[in-house]
Amino acid sequence: MSRVVGVFSGKGGVGKTTLVANLGAAMTNVFNKNAVIFDMNVHTSHLGLYFGLYEDMPVTLRDVMKKRVPLTNALYIHPTTGVRIIPAPLNGTDLVLTKNLCCNMVDKIKDNYDMVLLDCAPGLGREVLAPMCTVDEAIVISTPDIISLADAIKTIEILKKLDKKVLGIVLNRYRNERYELTPQEVQSTTNTNVISIIPEDGNVPNSISKGMPTVLSYPYSKSSIAFKKLAAMMSNERYEEETIIDKLMRILNLRQKKTERPIVQQQVIKSEASDLTSMKTELLANIKDELKAELKKKVKKRLMERLNGKIA
Repeated sequence: MSRVVGVFSGKGGVGKTTLVANLGAAMTNVFNKNAVIFDMNVHTSHLGLYFGLYEDMPVTLRDVMKKRVPLTNALYIHPTTGVRIIPAPLNGTDLVLTKNLCCNMVDKIKDNYDMVLLDCAPGLGREVLAPMCTVDEAIVISTPDIISLADAIKTIEILKKLDKKVLGIVLNRYRNERYELTPQEVQSTTNTNVISIIPEDGNVPNSISKGMPTVLSYPYSKSSIAFKKLAAMMSNERYEEETIIDKLMRILNLRQKKTERPIVQQQVIKSEASDLTSMKTELLANIKDELKAELKKKVKKRLMERLNGKIA
């Protein structure tokens, strides 16, 4: 059965789009779910930028809302990750989202997917309330500070008034500092479960600059592990904990997890491993030859010294 899940934040800049991009990438690539991520932040759209798509998108949500094309024409499959995305235009200040429009667009695609993830606008304005009416379930993301949490509380209250199921709060950019609100404080204040804690991670801005979600560009980073655990929970899948080898690979900051490597990359790794074996064999042979030559040289020198001593 298809699920429509909206990701909301009471204020901007708390990581809402980052969460949607990484959940979509994890569900598609790690858990093989048929998911689509839908940018409903029409006034300040960023979702496509996380995948480096905007230069190659002749059709966006603007064309759909202006009734120029059907919604399916604005659905793209990211060539590298396979993530399905419906982008909004970078400049959509002239666009107006309504409840009926949101419902109609989502209804046209939801039966084709396991999961429809909506990246909704921040705040509590009309552009947020419209997609709120569309979702079956909601996630509210907040950073561990009083200002962000105050807005998150308002968002949760509105969702509950609309009889929407709130899956929980995602606490983002958590540093475990003394000045931060703890997950327990967030839960008790909001009366809502904290379902995921995403730690502060410098790999996140690096991945954004590369146009690739963190779960794929830095799969061993702490934030990626948290994103994948949340995606597993939402997908009713089991997330396998890291092995000792996985942890060593994460420490070495290797870019791809063994189970997530493309076939082409596996072939490259096998080829590189074969080359390394050949190099090792060749190096050992060269060392042996050098040792033999050095030994012969020393033996010859000692013999010459003895002969010269006898002659003298």
